[in-house]
Amino acid sequence: MFARDQLPLRPVAAGFAALWVAVIAGASVGLSLVFACVTPFVALAAVSAVVLPRRMAVTAVLLAWLANQLVGYLVLGYPQTWDSHAWGLAIGIAAFASLAAALAALRLRADLTLTMAGAFLAGFVAYEGVLYAATAVLPSGEGAFSLSVVAEVLAINALAAAGLICLHVAAAVGRGFVVGGRMVGQAR
Repeated sequence: MFARDQLPLRPVAAGFAALWVAVIAGASVGLSLVFACVTPFVALAAVSAVVLPRRMAVTAVLLAWLANQLVGYLVLGYPQTWDSHAWGLAIGIAAFASLAAALAALRLRADLTLTMAGAFLAGFVAYEGVLYAATAVLPSGEGAFSLSVVAEVLAINALAAAGLICLHVAAAVGRGFVVGGRMVGQAR
């Protein structure tokens, strides 16, 4: 499929990268509407880490989190309470922790599939760890971190990541992408 030197699958042009940031933010809106409280921030962060330059990945995660909060409070009617806002902030911190862990995992010296899986899993552990730590000071339901709930969150994130990676690969193949400093796969 792809060789290790194609990671991250960097877009050719800054405009394409900016478009991908918009795709991540737009995906956050759509996924927030579908999954509400289980928006797959791990998938958004891990895919951003893999396909975008670091600075743009940070922008993508920030916009995804902001879009999620806007959808939650303006469309889905999240309660306007201190703990709701605090959980929103905790989710934002967890999303950035997920991005940081995914970026760190990209330094692995493994094949592409293993590296991408490592970025996703590192991001998932960081995300869930931050949210679990938040339960020390924020109210939470007893079953919020049960095995079935964590497995469901993992499954939603894995499916979202797979979909986003497929979308990016299709766009990269159609548009062209950079490998080792040279352009390959350019559409004619």
